[in-house]
Parts: sequence; C-alpha cells; structure tokens
Amino acid sequence: MSGAQPGKALQQAEDAALQEELHFFREHEREWARERGGWFVLLGKETFGGFHRSYEEALQAGLRAFGPVAPFLIRKIGSQR
Repeated sequence: MSGAQPGKALQQAEDAALQEELHFFREHEREWARERGGWFVLLGKETFGGFHRSYEEALQAGLRAFGPVAPFLIRKIGSQR
C-alpha cells in the first residue's frame, strides 16, 4: 500500500481550485459590503454566481450552476475579520 489517500488528494485539488475564488472574494469583499453586507456571494470555476440573501439560496444556485460534484465557494459578505 502506498500510503496515499485518494480522498486527501481530491480535497487538496479542490482547495487549490478554490484559491482563485478566495482571492477574488478577499479583493472585493469590502466593496461588496457597502451594499450587500450580510448577503452571501457564490463563486466557482472562475465564475461569479451572484449575491444571495441566504446560504440555502446560494447553495441551491451553486448546485444548479456548477453541479453536485464541482467545488464552489459560498461566503457571507462582511463576516470575515
């Protein structure tokens, strides 16, 4: 047995894929917070998925836009400090 964990490799690939989305979020959060503080933003596959009033709404939009397998990012605007 090689000791490699397929699940861990997949998680690392997903984390790397979301780095661009995290960077984009951090760059724009302050700007978005002026008008959309407390809302949720959806980002995935280098795509802006919109602003949503609830996590559940953003999750459903993410599943429709990106599917149940592809990684996507949902962040609450103004809550990261």
